[in-house]
Amino acid sequence: MSDAATPADAPWPTVAQPRRRVRLDFQHHSEVDAVFDPVRQDLSALAVLGRSMWLACDETTTIEQLTRTGGSRWSDHRTINLHDAFDLHGDESDEIDIEGLAIDDGWLWITGSHGLTRKKPKWHENDPSVAMSRLTEVKSNVARRVIGRLPLVNLGDGMWSPSLVGTEDGRRPASVRLKKGKTPLTKSLAKDIHLGRFMDIPCKENGFDIEGIAARGDRVLLGLRGPVLRGWAVILELRMKLTKSGHLKPRRIGPDGERYRKYFLDLEGLGIRDLQADGDDLLILAGPTMDLDGPVALMRWPGAWTTRVQKQSIVPYEKLQRVIDLPYGYGTDHAEGIALTERSDGGREVMVVFDSPGAARLVDGTAIRADLFAYD
Repeated sequence: MSDAATPADAPWPTVAQPRRRVRLDFQHHSEVDAVFDPVRQDLSALAVLGRSMWLACDETTTIEQLTRTGGSRWSDHRTINLHDAFDLHGDESDEIDIEGLAIDDGWLWITGSHGLTRKKPKWHENDPSVAMSRLTEVKSNVARRVIGRLPLVNLGDGMWSPSLVGTEDGRRPASVRLKKGKTPLTKSLAKDIHLGRFMDIPCKENGFDIEGIAARGDRVLLGLRGPVLRGWAVILELRMKLTKSGHLKPRRIGPDGERYRKYFLDLEGLGIRDLQADGDDLLILAGPTMDLDGPVALMRWPGAWTTRVQKQSIVPYEKLQRVIDLPYGYGTDHAEGIALTERSDGGREVMVVFDSPGAARLVDGTAIRADLFAYD
């Protein structure tokens, strides 16, 4: 919570209700030459441009593309395997744990969580020794440390397609270089006075965990679900450059030569679940850092893109705006991805997709309903 005292009679935030819902139609992955079915159960990221939508499932190495085919329907599902664009090392079946998608100036940006994972005891395992043994297993997956971008090709009529090999204007896919399980960013973070000790903690235990990305030019903002330090969430700013080898690499922009700058935001104890650029502002989907259900709120950081801070900075709660308190379920309906979409009358709405969807969201075996909330 904020340091300021909360009056005993302060009203509890009113949870917003969606203005309407849209249907997202996925095919079975077996029908689109992929391995995980159905993707709708584990949606983790969202980006929208015109009539094109991209989503990620945190159990795959792919992103999913849909096209708006009606006023409230997105379909024509195709799957894009990132192993065809990036050198991710490891086995092609290893999940990337994609947790952030963003669009800027003809590029689709992608980030993995970078987090470690701990085995979870399965509900049907009655032997306590087996359960305890699983809890000792911590895994590091190199592919989770990807940050990359794909060039988008304008197909006309509001439709776009990411290129996996390059475009006529010379733009090519690029990602950070993975070497011996590390990247320039993770090597720099390992020495960080605030974050270094969390790099070896599993992501769902307040360990290091990226769950949002936003971009503008060479500036990339990464939102951390964890760690949350004494109630303060973290955003990292990177300034990307393209190396001679064709890889992305963050420049040294920190006060002591770090490849990032840090911003600490008072989100009242919540971590960051997604980011969305909105003009000069930044929208932040805030939710629990641990494996909990809620609360969940959409926050705005005014002027985030115009305030070029040259050193570490903190952003108190009073400098942020609470836009919407979002609904959540108990064990279901965890808000994971946000995107701004345009209505036919020129107004805008916030689209939200959910992980662990409740039964009421699931339609016809492979489709799911996403929520649209009033914004403008």
